[in-house]
Amino acid sequence: MLSGLMNIGKSALNASQAWISVTGNNIANADTEGYSRQYVDQRDSYAIQAKPGAQGLGVNAQQVLRYYDAFLERSYVRQSTVSSRWNEQDTIMTSLEGLFNESNRAGVNSSLGLFFDAWKDLALYPDSTAHREALLSYAESMGDMFSSTVDSIKQLQSDMDKSIDETVARVNEISKAIADVNKQITANTVEGISNPNNLYDERDRLVRELATLVDVETIDNGKGDFRVQLTTGQPLVDKQESWELEMLDPQAENRLRPESTYQGQIEFEGSDGFEYTVEIVNGGNVGDNPPPSFRVSLDGGKTWLRDDNGQELRYDITDNDGDGKIDPVKVKNLTVSFTDTQNFHTGDNFDIVPKRALYWIEPTRGPENVTPQRYLNGTENTNRVTGGKLASYFNIRDDNCNRYLDEVNATAEALIWEVNRLHSQGVGLKPLDYAQGTQTIGAINQALGSPQAMHAYSDRLQAGNVNFHFYDKTTGEHVSSGMLDFDAATPGVQNFDPSVHTLEDVRDAINRSFPDAAGNNMLNATIQDGRLLIEVNNPDPNREISFAMGADSSGLMAALGINGFFSGTDASSMAINNELYQDADLVAAGRVNGQYQMNVGDNSLANDMGLLSTKNVVISTVWKTVDNQSITSYYSNLVTTVGSDRLQAKTNAEYNTTLTQDLSDRVASVSGVNLDEELANLIKYQSSYTAAAKLITTADQMLETLLGLKQ
Repeated sequence: MLSGLMNIGKSALNASQAWISVTGNNIANADTEGYSRQYVDQRDSYAIQAKPGAQGLGVNAQQVLRYYDAFLERSYVRQSTVSSRWNEQDTIMTSLEGLFNESNRAGVNSSLGLFFDAWKDLALYPDSTAHREALLSYAESMGDMFSSTVDSIKQLQSDMDKSIDETVARVNEISKAIADVNKQITANTVEGISNPNNLYDERDRLVRELATLVDVETIDNGKGDFRVQLTTGQPLVDKQESWELEMLDPQAENRLRPESTYQGQIEFEGSDGFEYTVEIVNGGNVGDNPPPSFRVSLDGGKTWLRDDNGQELRYDITDNDGDGKIDPVKVKNLTVSFTDTQNFHTGDNFDIVPKRALYWIEPTRGPENVTPQRYLNGTENTNRVTGGKLASYFNIRDDNCNRYLDEVNATAEALIWEVNRLHSQGVGLKPLDYAQGTQTIGAINQALGSPQAMHAYSDRLQAGNVNFHFYDKTTGEHVSSGMLDFDAATPGVQNFDPSVHTLEDVRDAINRSFPDAAGNNMLNATIQDGRLLIEVNNPDPNREISFAMGADSSGLMAALGINGFFSGTDASSMAINNELYQDADLVAAGRVNGQYQMNVGDNSLANDMGLLSTKNVVISTVWKTVDNQSITSYYSNLVTTVGSDRLQAKTNAEYNTTLTQDLSDRVASVSGVNLDEELANLIKYQSSYTAAAKLITTADQMLETLLGLKQ
């Protein structure tokens, strides 16, 4: 019986010693990141049957365990990935908002105002060369401001690419580290006896860090049977095996219907932040009537591109030049074509990812696209990554920056078009000897109004006529006037038709539409690198001819950049027509009047230019199909939108940070070390240790007394 008492005392001493050791370890790691408070799994030892009854055998310090709530931990991980995303997005949006700051009167809107004011000043002094030069200076500054804004946005996109690469590399490192920890846990776990709590803490710490980078969920089956996967289901870690994420270059992929026999591939040139879904809507072979055609979606088939009238855009698949190859088609920022001309099947789809994108790599099945994607209605593709810093970097790069770029470019495109539309029909202080087109036509043998022409302003062309006026260069006397005739064999003047006529047709029409008294054409038109050049032809040695542009109901000359004010088609390429730089007197302030006169005091066109600041025009993007607003109002709304997006990010960041902090506090209440509690425990277990020692001393004294009785 005394032996049993000694053993009870010894077990109590060992248990108290274990508790003191664990408590000391808790105190030592109170400030250690990711440390979970530990405790001794203490159990009553078995009892033996004896008189006067069952006799206990003491206490058993079975194993050391962690205070851990799996539900709270999973909840915290899920919430932290959301919080991390919005906190990062708030930080970046603050910088992005600064690019559109108009408070210092040095932004695009201010430059637009100065540009239109310069036209109003020219209207007051239409014969002034100095005011024309001032106008050109303001126009140049405005172009620089547009270009600078776009460059800054693109630089931010480049910064996002770098952040994405760094984050993907870290995700892969963490995935490998978790797999390694799983291996160590399996090797160091003795069921019911030994638990590598430090390894469990390390794994939790790694999962927490991973969740700040990308949205993940975990499945824990005990020990090293632990799985980490994207919320879309692709595994990053499964036990001791890990998978990687990888950024891949732009690419395209066929997604054909099972019954399709199409043997070709889709091809593209250019880059964009959107993913393009191309769907065949009319099958067949090139050359059929009607030809095969396709439509395009920028949000995975949720919506399809439409024209300014709200009609769904359909793109014909043609070989108009008969070279056996499909004519490339301009679709937003891409040039799209196919490698095979036969067996297009209705319902076939082709995916174009014209950007560096994120893929989950599985060796046997190939890469799977998990790039964060936001639909045009603002919702997110839940089959892709949606959380963590990765989501914020991609959203900023592909969603925010692309939307803002589209709208800045739409502003510039509308400005270029509206200004050139007027200027192409105007006259300066003197007529023209030549006019070099500033707009390049990608395919000179394709109808100018078709996507195959690959021109930014194809959709703005209308059927109509174009007027030219001719003058004696020496006397200024009016010689003749006429319109372009696109069919000399048909009586009367045949107007321009954008669905039919090509740049080659325009050249040919100019070269035959304006004969002099001797039957010699007064103009000579040529095509140089996709641009139209019009020069005066002087067959009469006794008289030099010059010309001026008149009314143009088709918009043809503006689309070609003939007598235009601007060159370029967007914010990056916008520039002043080089001919105006060389001679400011060519800046048009007036028009040829009804008596075919060019009056230097005419300010009608300059007045109309000044009114563009408040005139409602058509501005179209994939985000805002059509906006009938003034150019300045449209850009002001863009600035407001950027501010609103930043405010939304800030609100979401603050809200989710609060939720995350609450869960963190709840996790800490379970797993965190409370020094006051641990110090109290230290005193308690110290007392237990002293009592256990006293028990052993008492048993020893009893034994000595018993031995003394034998003597």
